[in-house]
Amino acid sequence: MENVNNIIASSTVQGAAHQTACENSQTYYAQPYNLDATGFYFSTLEEYEEKVNQCRDSFGLPVEEFEIMFIDGSREDAQLFKACSVNQANLGQFLAILEDLPEYQQPALFYLCDVHGYNMEETMNKIDDVTIYSGKLKDAAEELFDEYYAHEIPDHLKHYIDYDAFARDCKTGGDMTEFEFAGSTYTVTNATCI
Repeated sequence: MENVNNIIASSTVQGAAHQTACENSQTYYAQPYNLDATGFYFSTLEEYEEKVNQCRDSFGLPVEEFEIMFIDGSREDAQLFKACSVNQANLGQFLAILEDLPEYQQPALFYLCDVHGYNMEETMNKIDDVTIYSGKLKDAAEELFDEYYAHEIPDHLKHYIDYDAFARDCKTGGDMTEFEFAGSTYTVTNATCI
């Protein structure tokens, strides 16, 4: 019975260490296009490159082409992976961006890649130009109106302001764009400038 308890305690500690090591990391899978080869899991570019160099098909020939798949990670990482159209050619660039990109810029990266279809290089050149409001377009439009125009309107007329119409004009005019990212709503408030 003592051996069983030691085994359970040991596997619990190892399981906890594995879980801690895997938190805040992503797991990807490289699936060879060569049907005679077996793919592999990886988390870093270094690990990917090492395993690519070791990957051989059943005839002992090196495997050169892979489909890259997102397996595990945060919801944000999964959506960015898809929006950035990650493949073997741009994997290194994506992993570098993901490592260096502040969390507050993730919605902007998603917006530029997913909505506008920019590649990662174009996106990184434009990412600082995107102004994002965390919330619905109507709320962003109301805040914008109050900040720039409400001070010019006499107090007795302010209750006649139609914020819905102003928000609709901002949307149809292309000035603001609302989008969803990782379960949250965001609004780009300078959409015509991008």
